[in-house]
Amino acid sequence: MDVFNKWGEENGVTVSGTPAGGTTEMLSLVKQNPGAYDVVALNDTGMARAQKEDVLEPIDLSKVPNFKENIRESARGLPFLTSDDGKTMGLIRENGATGYAYNTEKIDTELTTWDDLKDPKYEEKVSLIDRTIDRLSNCAISVNLNVNKVPGNQSKTDKMFQEAKAQDTNVFSYWSNGATSIRYLRQENAWICEAWGGRVLALQEEGYDHIKYVIPEEGAMAWADNLAIVKGTKHKDAVHDLLNFTYQREHLLSIAKGMNYTVQVPNPPKWMKEFPDYAPASDLAFRDWSVLLPKQEAWSQRLGQIKA
Repeated sequence: MDVFNKWGEENGVTVSGTPAGGTTEMLSLVKQNPGAYDVVALNDTGMARAQKEDVLEPIDLSKVPNFKENIRESARGLPFLTSDDGKTMGLIRENGATGYAYNTEKIDTELTTWDDLKDPKYEEKVSLIDRTIDRLSNCAISVNLNVNKVPGNQSKTDKMFQEAKAQDTNVFSYWSNGATSIRYLRQENAWICEAWGGRVLALQEEGYDHIKYVIPEEGAMAWADNLAIVKGTKHKDAVHDLLNFTYQREHLLSIAKGMNYTVQVPNPPKWMKEFPDYAPASDLAFRDWSVLLPKQEAWSQRLGQIKA
């Protein structure tokens, strides 16, 4: 919001925001309050759902030249940012990956793989993310599968869920928001916790430098947070101007520094490359929501049986 507020000050506009507890709540707010919102920040899951639920307005890139100027080409056309007919529906803001963190004061061996989470000595000391596709994406990677290739293949599906069950063995709780993951690490409820690198870095900067972040050797699935225009906005020109302002390089770097996550600027500064899960978009694997979204309900039910 700092960049948005700066734009508002320069243009004599009051900018206000509404926090939401997740994608479902955010989309509900937009749908239940037509005309109340102009811009929405959504993760890649949210972008897929918002397009399916028809709550977004196409973005006119000719009015946001800074996006093309200051975002790498490999990050501009990610599938979840465009509609089936090729219209731009969202702009990537920052991205990262979901690895895990562990407490080096409690664990005296180096953890490097997803398999490490299954060691019996960590019983009731592991917490994992409570988001179906995020969780299963990492389970798929753990057993050398691409989650985008799992739908429609029963043997791959079963293999992925077998791994989900194996990784559940030591879990005492699943977390649904990032703040909870950090609380578990801070209070030592969890010795190992699936987590986002930016939040772990912020925890380390608080003095918890015994908490180590890991991108496992098998890999971890990438995610992205994005900006989109809400369908029916009465301020379309102003919104495009706000987006163009946001995608000035200096403002993108400010966002990256404030969040501890990668912003896909060309020639990134050294400090950004030192982020725990820094990577150019061209080196990342993102989810294909055209094949995953139709599976979300059924997979959630099956994963729920494992977690019960």
